[in-house]
Amino acid sequence: MDAASLRRRIERLIQMHSEAYRQDIQNPGFSCMRCGWCCRENFIIRITSEISRPSNAISIFPEDIRLIMKSTGMKWDEIAAPDIYSCLSDGEKIWSIGWILRRNDKGECVFYRKNECTIYEYRPMICRCYPFFLGEQRVEVMHCEGLGNKMTKEHAKEMALVLKRYEIKKMRSYIGIINQLGEKLSFANLRALPRGFSGEVFICDGETISRQGL
Repeated sequence: MDAASLRRRIERLIQMHSEAYRQDIQNPGFSCMRCGWCCRENFIIRITSEISRPSNAISIFPEDIRLIMKSTGMKWDEIAAPDIYSCLSDGEKIWSIGWILRRNDKGECVFYRKNECTIYEYRPMICRCYPFFLGEQRVEVMHCEGLGNKMTKEHAKEMALVLKRYEIKKMRSYIGIINQLGEKLSFANLRALPRGFSGEVFICDGETISRQGL
């Protein structure tokens, strides 16, 4: 998707009242059980025939990282890692498209401890939206242990608003990344770094381009 298409989608979302998504959220019912299902690796997402990513390789915005830093006192690289499942190579450099929450040796989010999220009050925006995502036409619902629980109209309206804000922010982030990577950004060039990769990666997150060794 090019920048012009993304801008048109942003305009449509801005014009669309979040109330339009409320019923699709309220109908299945939802209440977070804080069970950690989404914090753990439960399945693999197939991106291409060559690329797959763990279900809990969670893409996050720089703003999410800064909020966690402010709330915990942790450093950037203690919270986030380059998205090794969404990389490009121009023959000279490896480019990573954005950041993901760090995971521990067991493949769990580093903030999932003692069977609960330890940053729940300031968790990333994508986590606040789960298990709901905006598709092209309607709200899509992912697997979650909290589905089917009673949900008030007010709670559903609140989640609809967060979902709309997240989608707009995601589209704007994509535009920033397109501007940073230019012609290098091609789906055909997408790759995942091999397990145990060691080297330098340049991370484009829509705000800045960072360099980090792995």
